[in-house]
Amino acid sequence: MSRTLVSVVIPAYNAEPFIQRTVRSVLDQTHADLEVIVVDDGSTDTTASIVRSFQDPRVRLLARSNGGVSSARNEGIKAARGAYIAFLDADDAMEPTALAEKLSTLASARVDWVFSDMLACDPALEPFGLLRGTDADLVRTVLLGIDVGVPAACSNIVVKRTCVDAGVRFDTRLSNAADQHFVLALASQYPYARIARPLGRYRILPTSMSRNVALYEADHRRLHALAREMGLLKDPRFARQVRANAEWSIGGSWWVNGGARWKGFRHLINAVLIDPGVIVRRLRRERSGPSTILPLDQ
Repeated sequence: MSRTLVSVVIPAYNAEPFIQRTVRSVLDQTHADLEVIVVDDGSTDTTASIVRSFQDPRVRLLARSNGGVSSARNEGIKAARGAYIAFLDADDAMEPTALAEKLSTLASARVDWVFSDMLACDPALEPFGLLRGTDADLVRTVLLGIDVGVPAACSNIVVKRTCVDAGVRFDTRLSNAADQHFVLALASQYPYARIARPLGRYRILPTSMSRNVALYEADHRRLHALAREMGLLKDPRFARQVRANAEWSIGGSWWVNGGARWKGFRHLINAVLIDPGVIVRRLRRERSGPSTILPLDQ
């Protein structure tokens, strides 16, 4: 496994403040047989110049006009030469042994893709919490939307090339839910494993796309429509739970982040009408811990 080429795909748009540390975290991996593919998605800052400044033949820059992060990731997949493909966002970073440990788990567990827990970090990339993945059914976890499935999926997943060669891609019609759809596409077709320790750093910024509630609502409705097309919502009871949980989350987002309490209230009421059990599920989740970010000692 030590001579296995891994392609690390990094989409970048105006990533000037972060890209040097992000690329460096890949080049400093203990598993050295890798290539870094930075897809510059029409940046107007010095992102491209910073990437070109690396005097390392393993770094490749693909410059293109702006087409969105999902399209950029797909472009990176197309250009990848490795037997395995890893993903990393331009403002995040890998721990030094991330690739080595994930490759080892892929071999020992005989799975097609792997992910780990992640460190939640402040804007300076200093850890302040733990994002723990799940060992439960990922399809159910992602669709129910209460617990974390694959934390920071697009800075976490390492997948065999055979999966993407079979057609798994990022859906360009989605925004911040594209990573969840990618997880659903993988988890519904290919075996996977979780490494129960943090192997990456996920930077949490106040400008996160998830703060845009209208986009959040539209994106997740599209995600659930795609899940139906994939045949993942055939069970009527499960489908009702998924719909109710989504309405509850959308309502809470409008209430807390969107400053539209009446709009949020209507979604919350709709959630209860779809499936009254949503209240019990949410209360149970609150009692077990309302935050997805755990203290570092857990």
